[in-house]
Amino acid sequence: MKVTLKYDQGVKANEVIGLEVPAQEFETMIEFDYQERLANAKEDEVIERRTPQEIFNELNRAERNSWQTHNRRSTSYQNETGEAHDMDTMDMLPDYSQLEEIQKNEDYEEQYQRIRNEFKLKPDQADMMIAICLDGMLVKEYAEEIGDDSNLVSKRFVYTKKVLKEILSKN
Repeated sequence: MKVTLKYDQGVKANEVIGLEVPAQEFETMIEFDYQERLANAKEDEVIERRTPQEIFNELNRAERNSWQTHNRRSTSYQNETGEAHDMDTMDMLPDYSQLEEIQKNEDYEEQYQRIRNEFKLKPDQADMMIAICLDGMLVKEYAEEIGDDSNLVSKRFVYTKKVLKEILSKN
């Protein structure tokens, strides 16, 4: 018996091929399909055996294939009490989307501690360096925040950078 199939995707998209399959194989497939549909049928529904071509046509429907892809991610399990639960297996995969943000925060904390502790800057100098260098604040914004003249804060910033360069060159 011959069955025709059509490729949906890939290099052979829309190409139709014919397969010659032994009749015994079809009988097994037809009977399995019939028993499966009979088990899922309502009481008053009449179920008839389908031809192999009808079965293949249903299996190759686009809607069925998209649901099959969707359902491939789902699984069921039973907990200790025997209750059944559905679960999306994608939830079991590790999520690295926030890893970069976490590393950035760790680096920020490390730099913050170095400015505060290792460089032995005055507290107001350390605050200024953290605000301007780490937090990305402009000198003018920082000056407004602390209530000082922007030129004065700018000169302090240049001086503090000079002090840091000297400390770092000694190490």
